[in-house]
Amino acid sequence: MSNIKDLKKKLSLVIHNPKDGIVQTVTPFIWGKPGIGKSQAVKQMAKAMGIDFIDLRLSQLESADLRGIPVPNEKEGISKWYPPEFLPFEGISRYEGTSGIILLDELNRARADVLQAAFQLVLDRSVGMNKLLDSWHIVAAGNLGEEDKTDVIEMDSALKNRFIHFHVDVELKAWQDWASKAGVNQDVQDFLAGKPKWLYYVANQEDNIYVTPRSWEKFSDILNQNSDIDPMEITTVLGPDILFGAAGEFRKYLEQKEIISGKDVVASYDKVKEKIHKMPRDQVYSLNSDIVSYILKLKNITKKHIENVHNFTHENLEDDIYIAFMQDLTKKCTASNIDFIDKYLDSYKEEAKEIVENLSNQS
Repeated sequence: MSNIKDLKKKLSLVIHNPKDGIVQTVTPFIWGKPGIGKSQAVKQMAKAMGIDFIDLRLSQLESADLRGIPVPNEKEGISKWYPPEFLPFEGISRYEGTSGIILLDELNRARADVLQAAFQLVLDRSVGMNKLLDSWHIVAAGNLGEEDKTDVIEMDSALKNRFIHFHVDVELKAWQDWASKAGVNQDVQDFLAGKPKWLYYVANQEDNIYVTPRSWEKFSDILNQNSDIDPMEITTVLGPDILFGAAGEFRKYLEQKEIISGKDVVASYDKVKEKIHKMPRDQVYSLNSDIVSYILKLKNITKKHIENVHNFTHENLEDDIYIAFMQDLTKKCTASNIDFIDKYLDSYKEEAKEIVENLSNQS
């Protein structure tokens, strides 16, 4: 089972940049639960390669959408198929000189007639007489059926054998790496770091309602777009509609997060450490970003500041969380030309080598 980060690595071995002149010979099929980032991963890969991306939700299409429509040619006494505008077939002027990835999403939820057209596209890189441009790649994706409560069509072994199969699931660390780069709301990141069970969970088994990484991304967008409004108010009004049961837990997190600030840790850790030791893990982790923000504002970095940060991290953070904290602090201090990290490493020389090695391995 792979996470999204692993998936991108595997796809990179199958999907090559069209500039390399390699025509696709193997089609990946990505299996996974709804909302975990399958289609986003493929879209991000296309963007990184500088090529186009077409997302086709096959469960919403009819066979004519792929095959095109027959148009009579009275002169020759035949009919010819006019291809759809959204598929990059040879002879369509708008696609001349283009390259990209076509994602056949929800493939195993498509109607039987749509499946037949899709399989011809996968196997022969054509539909009817229309041939796909060599500069375009195909990736398929689908859901799991009984395991994730989706209504799917079972593909026979002969069809499955035509694909290379990548199975993907949710993993917090991989999601955190993506969320940090994607600008996901910091409160959302900190809450899930402390309570990862809420990243993907069944909100209502009877009605097949799930809260997924996609749900958190949507909620994050709402928080970021309304930054002038108290997040507690937003969570109260909209949280139950997006996060369901997790909304109550997120409210608790918001209620407690302001009890101790990053300034309290950096300036006077000894005064607040007993309270921190009693805090839930998500509340402890939520201090990390606030600590970094406060450090970036310091005009005079003292030995006591460095000692307080050292004691906080070593008394309260697990190894992986500690490394993530140091990585974030290093990156932001470097970008802001703050020498806190240099002074930190100089103060704790016995740990410096290990810290640098861990940060290098994580980069």
